[in-house]
Amino acid sequence: MDRHVFDDHTTLVVRSLQGIVASHPSLSLLPSIRTVIDAAHDTDKVTLISGGGAGHEPGFAGFTGRGLLTGAVSGDIFASPSARQVYGAVKASPSTNGTILIITNYTGDNLHFGLACQQARADGISNIAILPVGDDVSVGRTKGALVGRRAMAGTMLVCKILGAASEAKWKFEDVLNLGRAVTGGVGSIGCTMGHCHVPGRGDKAPVPDDVVEIGLGLHNEPGVFVVKPQPSSTDLIARMLKLLLDKEDAERAFVPFDKEDSIVLLVNNMGGLSVLEMYAIVDETLLQLKEVGIIPARVFCGSFLTTLNAYGFSLSLLNLSHIAKTASTVDELITFLDAPHGTVSWPSGNVYPAPSHLATRTREEKFIDIPADGKHLNGHAAAGPALRVDPAALQRIVRAGAQAVLAAEPDLTRWDTIVGDGDCGETCANGSKAVLAALDGGLGADGELVGVLRALTELIDDTCGGTLGAIFSIFLAALTAEVRRRAGEDGGSGKVSVDLAFWGETGTAAIEVLKQSTAARVGHRTVMDALIPFVEALGTAKTFADAARACKEGGEGTAALTAKLGRATYVGDTGNLPPDPGAMSLVSLTAGMAKVL
Repeated sequence: MDRHVFDDHTTLVVRSLQGIVASHPSLSLLPSIRTVIDAAHDTDKVTLISGGGAGHEPGFAGFTGRGLLTGAVSGDIFASPSARQVYGAVKASPSTNGTILIITNYTGDNLHFGLACQQARADGISNIAILPVGDDVSVGRTKGALVGRRAMAGTMLVCKILGAASEAKWKFEDVLNLGRAVTGGVGSIGCTMGHCHVPGRGDKAPVPDDVVEIGLGLHNEPGVFVVKPQPSSTDLIARMLKLLLDKEDAERAFVPFDKEDSIVLLVNNMGGLSVLEMYAIVDETLLQLKEVGIIPARVFCGSFLTTLNAYGFSLSLLNLSHIAKTASTVDELITFLDAPHGTVSWPSGNVYPAPSHLATRTREEKFIDIPADGKHLNGHAAAGPALRVDPAALQRIVRAGAQAVLAAEPDLTRWDTIVGDGDCGETCANGSKAVLAALDGGLGADGELVGVLRALTELIDDTCGGTLGAIFSIFLAALTAEVRRRAGEDGGSGKVSVDLAFWGETGTAAIEVLKQSTAARVGHRTVMDALIPFVEALGTAKTFADAARACKEGGEGTAALTAKLGRATYVGDTGNLPPDPGAMSLVSLTAGMAKVL
């Protein structure tokens, strides 16, 4: 189906969010960051924020409300929301107990939600954590070794259980540990007979009439398995259940399922199937599960995470017995699944009524702004301890680095035209210009390191798009948090020596945080080939030039590497590739800084 009522996808997302908020008394919308929040959230309870690209409705805004999500952040269709959006949601949903960001395990979501988490920590919010969900079994262990499993509709079972635990006033660490156990106990597999159509965009190649694709992702990606001719409904569901249940499949036996286990079945409409067929799928799936001795304790059917109007469905199995080995009990988990909620789209259970003071709000009164910076967030103040250095030297070093990256723009562009999409030079130049403008406006004039690092994080996030900008921003945010911690230990005594060893220690801590958001390591032909050697050298180098030299060797060495991650993985082995542009941008930065140190 390629006809739509709204043909402009750029405005469709906000219109849809405005509609869902207008339809539910307890919801509010932050239009500037496309975020829906539960206006009645109790700040003493753990805040749960999720989200991702639009196109998966009713996920995630449809599952926002008491007993489920506190907030849902939306990007454009199939595009991750920015870190600014996510951090805005954190500010708008404060909690004295803690905040958990439940994310789907896709690169953009990992990076941007990860950056928002680090920005919050840099501002002194320590009780915040990332919980990635990867339940897709179609991509096996070998192929997904670096990036892990993709997320599917099983994500919403995680959100429902954690939402009920939060409503039951569980503590932050307990909810987080429960979430890790639940994500480890769910598996999903999807199939499609036709790809979706994005309003205002060109058509994707259709699935032939006699073909079914099994193992598709949520973003209209093709399936891992192509089955031709189209199998019967019985055979199709049997193939899908085998991928979920076969303990002999070393590539896909992520969750053990045994006859005596307590299991939950979720059947998800990918967007284009009729309700008539969906419940017939439930019936056939239950019959086949019974044949292998599995009688689900609960069954959920409906639209949870869709792919717009794709003609397909997914099956998710949640093993409550497996989860109960490390967290909670089977009875308590079922209680959480059955618990009341205050959302638009969860298909069953008692619904909490909207508080009377929210039920009478007009449409416009439900639209709010991001809270101003400097407010107390999650029980902490944005302001914090200071660590001061010589202002003139600080500004000179930052300026030299930015100027060097700006001067390298032609080479970065040329290299990225060969191995990427050609925008690396432009985005790095944009970031450099923003930093130089900030210096001209007084950035660093007080010599306060924490404030300068926080400002640089926001500048790079706002101006350097894509994966490289997110990588640099996460590193800077983590570095800010670590420097802030060291400043707190100093207590203004001036005993902390900001030398190479200091940057080696704080940089190493930041690298470890960054590794939680990216699978890239040395040898993968990415910016990490320059960043990791540079930080490692800082701790032992006698001069900054020694560390810059290690950075250069790592960056230039990427020319001889085979890409393991990123767009360069799709470039054929020509035998004459340039160095990685992202790595070389860091080489230029450190070389420029070395000239004035």
